[in-house]
Amino acid sequence: MKRKLLLLLFAFISLGCFADSQPTDVERRAKLFVYNGMLFSIQHFESLTSQNNAVEFCGWTTLTDLSTDAKKDEALADAQYNAIRKVGAVTIPETVTAEVTYGGVLQGNATYKVTMLRANLFRAADTNVTSQITKITIPKTVEHIESRCFDECVNMTEFVIEGATDGTSQLKEIDSHAFLNCKKLASITLPNSVTYLGDDAANSIEGGGVFEGCESFTSFKFPSSYASNNLPSFTFKNCKNLATINWNGYNPKRLNSCAFQDCDKITWSQVPQSVEELGDNCFYLCDALTSVDLSKIKKMDTGVFWATPLTSVEWPAAVTEIPANTFWACGKLTTIKGIPGQPGAWDNITKIGANAFNMCTALTTIKLPAELKTIDAQAFRSCDHLATVDYGTKVETIGDGAFWSTGALKKFFFKGSVKTLGADAFRESGLTCVHLKGDMTIGKEAFMDCKSLKYVEFPATSSATQPLTYVAESMFAGCTSLPFITLPSTVTEIKANAFNGCSHLNYVNILAETPATLATNAFDNTPKNVYVKASKLSAYQSNADWNTLNLKDTYEQTLSTKYATFTHDFPVDFVAANGRDAMEAYVGKSTYKVTQPTKVQKILKMTKSTSIAANEGVILAGTPGTTYTYRIAESAVAKLADNKVMPVREDTLLYQTETDGKSNWTLQADYKLHLTQDAKTIYCGRAYVHETNETGVQGAKPVVFGLSLDDEDGNTSNDTTGIGSVENKKADEENVYYTLSGVKVINPTEKGVYIKNGKKVIIR
Repeated sequence: MKRKLLLLLFAFISLGCFADSQPTDVERRAKLFVYNGMLFSIQHFESLTSQNNAVEFCGWTTLTDLSTDAKKDEALADAQYNAIRKVGAVTIPETVTAEVTYGGVLQGNATYKVTMLRANLFRAADTNVTSQITKITIPKTVEHIESRCFDECVNMTEFVIEGATDGTSQLKEIDSHAFLNCKKLASITLPNSVTYLGDDAANSIEGGGVFEGCESFTSFKFPSSYASNNLPSFTFKNCKNLATINWNGYNPKRLNSCAFQDCDKITWSQVPQSVEELGDNCFYLCDALTSVDLSKIKKMDTGVFWATPLTSVEWPAAVTEIPANTFWACGKLTTIKGIPGQPGAWDNITKIGANAFNMCTALTTIKLPAELKTIDAQAFRSCDHLATVDYGTKVETIGDGAFWSTGALKKFFFKGSVKTLGADAFRESGLTCVHLKGDMTIGKEAFMDCKSLKYVEFPATSSATQPLTYVAESMFAGCTSLPFITLPSTVTEIKANAFNGCSHLNYVNILAETPATLATNAFDNTPKNVYVKASKLSAYQSNADWNTLNLKDTYEQTLSTKYATFTHDFPVDFVAANGRDAMEAYVGKSTYKVTQPTKVQKILKMTKSTSIAANEGVILAGTPGTTYTYRIAESAVAKLADNKVMPVREDTLLYQTETDGKSNWTLQADYKLHLTQDAKTIYCGRAYVHETNETGVQGAKPVVFGLSLDDEDGNTSNDTTGIGSVENKKADEENVYYTLSGVKVINPTEKGVYIKNGKKVIIR
């Protein structure tokens, strides 16, 4: 008999002793028995009289035939089927008795403790059954609740662990998602014996999620024996009413992914001071998280504060990257900066991850970190009110869609460090001007549908950096406000749909002498007016890619006023063509001053020029209503170093006095230059004068700025004075002269052209 008992003991032990891991169905069926309509699987057997014999509770069944594996599998399925369909209160027994046989011979009866509850036992998920259980009581002998045991017990309002308050409960382990979506369970009292609440590994996919979806929880108290360094993933996910946590001596270093996701009432005050790391989506959708203290945080994973109502954030020095999705849809965030007193906080950040600030709709301005190198894909997408982006000189990459749909962003300057501009980078943004640079790779649709875009500057041919050689696919498609584009000679390819839908693109200025490769639909849905050098017109007309466009070599401009200002982003030859006169253009190389009793007269000496460099400011003179001509210069034109007429290549706000102490003057209807009003917009293609204002002369007399057009061309008939009439003066006023702009001058000494007694006088 002793030998038989030893063999019996060996047989049961070989089937598997109790361990932390939960058994599989293959292991269960080898040790099944039925007791009082309930199915159990033996986990541990010592002897007929031992108090340590242990079983796993597997549910309720009326099937008793366990003679084959198929019958056992049927019983397991039936037991779970019946458990899911229990109604009302359910109590699981503490002990059960079973006959012990060996070799077909009854050895006696043994008592077993119920120490484990089978995985998925009451799980109603995926069964099309709504659980009707309202209360479950488990005995103090239970040591292990397996994964998803009570998943979807949506009507359970009470869960009782016998011995939880008096210290007699033996419960140690609760596996992942054990209470998933127990939506009406308002509280649970765990015994201090519990040491395991699901997988706490930082990179765990299944994670913990023990209480995920317990929407009625308002508070929770950890067992005093729980000491994991990591709060398992999903532990309190969707606990929408959880507001208070008693950590009860538990000091986690890390909150794993989604630990508090969708906890509508949780605040930072419930986060223990011990926390140094925050996992993926840790506080995603936490509607009450209005502020955070990150001073102790050393590591953050992705999406930590996704869709929270944070208004301002101070960033820790220890974290040198803003991970992907960190502040996605933080619609109230207005400010982010480094934590005061932490050297390098914020400025040491080298990367802003994908979608990091996507949909931060309250963000109006941001100063990016000084060490920043990468702005990843869609980092600032849909930041509707972002108007100012200040960044340093180390940014190398602006990712795909980084500033997509930023309607308030009017300006963005590409600094020398930028090497890569991703696809859709500024798509649907509010940019009014774009200054591209060389040695930069540009993705397709980079500026597509920028409806306010009015000016694009390509890098100069002489740029020290690698020139831009192509216009990317759909790069400017749908830019309906773009009036002209100048493509430098370095551009050798214009890709598909590059300018498709640019309905107001009336001028396409091509500087290349050899026609670039042109996709057939590059200029679809545009006026298709293309201007080239006169000497190269025939080459373009004979090119199959280009000859379907409206090719021209001469620009015509009709003056509406006697004087006008002008500039362009390509070198210009002012030549007569098409039976029309050449446009007269003047540069202003010097000024002189005349002081009078009531005012100071300042004169800008203008010199006629037949050619100007790209981005050179000039003043035009002519007859209102007359059309004049000009062309793209056939050769390079040097820019004047001393020209005081400043070009405007994009709509610009001028201020009366700039930071350099000089003032801005614009041409007005009286054909004089007047001090501009503060914050006055001067439009693309025009020019202004930037010069010292003589405000301190003899009691701060008002200053009038006039023009003096020279006659160095020897043709005085074209020199316009701006004076309607001049009366002859008496003999005692022989010292009175008038400038060409009609200003009275007493005995001028400055060389130039004046009016005296109705006649032109040249003082040399």
